[in-house]
Amino acid sequence: MPEEKKCIICNKSFLPNKYRPNQDVCSSVECQYRRQLQNMSQWRKRNPNYFKYKEVHDDSWKETCKQRSLEWRKRHKEYLKLYREAHKSRHREYMRDYMKEYRRRKQESFPGERNNAQGTI
Repeated sequence: MPEEKKCIICNKSFLPNKYRPNQDVCSSVECQYRRQLQNMSQWRKRNPNYFKYKEVHDDSWKETCKQRSLEWRKRHKEYLKLYREAHKSRHREYMRDYMKEYRRRKQESFPGERNNAQGTI
């Protein structure tokens, strides 16, 4: 049988939920509301620039995102390999469409390049 705990907000005794044995706050609406406010406040302290996108958006932001992505790939080296193996046909289709679009854009940006190259050979 679970043992009673004291709510860290109202100090009343309560039985924690059987799925959340480490529950520290009782289920009363007032205590849950205060818990949510505290969590949001802590989150904002840890992420001070989250809602200041326009103010911090510059070239360093792009570099930071790029570095974060590269670090993730280093930590999960096998992920892409395993994912592509599991979704081989879908990945091939994606790459085929991607390259088709890439060639079309390249052709549009340099329309005479292909004709010149063929004429000189």
